[in-house]
Amino acid sequence: MRKLIYIFMLISTNLFSQEKEKIIFLFNESKDALIIKKNSEIYSIDKKHTFKYDNKKNQKIDVKYNSIKSNILTSYSEFIELNKKKKYPEYFTEYVFYVFIKEKDDKGCLIEVEKIWLVEDKMID
Repeated sequence: MRKLIYIFMLISTNLFSQEKEKIIFLFNESKDALIIKKNSEIYSIDKKHTFKYDNKKNQKIDVKYNSIKSNILTSYSEFIELNKKKKYPEYFTEYVFYVFIKEKDDKGCLIEVEKIWLVEDKMID
């Protein structure tokens, strides 16, 4: 019976530890860029780091800024600072990425995105 309880605890710990942490970047029109393609949008954070929204796989949600402000990073360098002791680029798999575009008042659009790598303006998966 003890072994059964131990196995259950081990499995439940592994299941919960695999949940990915959410990283939300605040989209700033002066520092960031948006490129719209057919079924996707490419967000360039700090005009260097690219993330893709695919309307077939990702979601857009209207939210209030106050509900997510504690999770928002204002720059990509903050994200790198959080992960400075981890191995690059493996730590990207530990996160789910979002871009928040603030609209009027206290509302905005939270957009789920995926990190993409560009080499000479071509996407690498």
